Amino acid sequence: MKTLLLSVSTILFCACSSIPEKLQIPETTNLIPLSTQQSHEGEMARWGGVIAQVSNNADNTMIEVVSFKLTPSTKPKRSTETQGRFRLYYDGLLDPIIYQKGLSITALGTIQSAEDGKIGEHQYKFPVLKASQVHLWKKVDHIDVKIIANPYLYSSQYRRAPLTYRHSRPIVIHGKNKSNQVKPTDQSTKNQQQQ
Repeated sequence: MKTLLLSVSTILFCACSSIPEKLQIPETTNLIPLSTQQSHEGEMARWGGVIAQVSNNADNTMIEVVSFKLTPSTKPKRSTETQGRFRLYYDGLLDPIIYQKGLSITALGTIQSAEDGKIGEHQYKFPVLKASQVHLWKKVDHIDVKIIANPYLYSSQYRRAPLTYRHSRPIVIHGKNKSNQVKPTDQSTKNQQQQ
């Protein structure tokens, strides 16, 4: 029984620790989802999504967010379906150079009265979150990894070598730019070319 309790508590602790510290709250806290935010003014919510617009006002910052469902770590999970948009207000300055359009964000705060606004020319009623905590998620670049075999290790001069010497270390090339590709060279071939 003790082992079971220890295992469950460890799992719960690990699950909580994956949530950024400033977004963590007691498990018993009732969070209001964006879809049911009407008539819940003053209650706590944790919403997230992708930044669509940032406006710096005299005493606060307004960020318009395209809302997505949150993963267990509270990171917005981008998909082709959104939950709509909301506006979050944060007391103080959030620099638009750092809080750029297209980056993922999660905020913790209290629900306020909805606001009328526009998306382009379309009239829209924005749910509003007065944020006490804002977490900007780091942008993760995808890396293409290519392995190029060293052609010199398969030439006739290496055929008598033991099998362990026939394979070269892989060369990792980051990105898709073909001009970055580096071909391996054999030191003895370099020396012959210089002579």
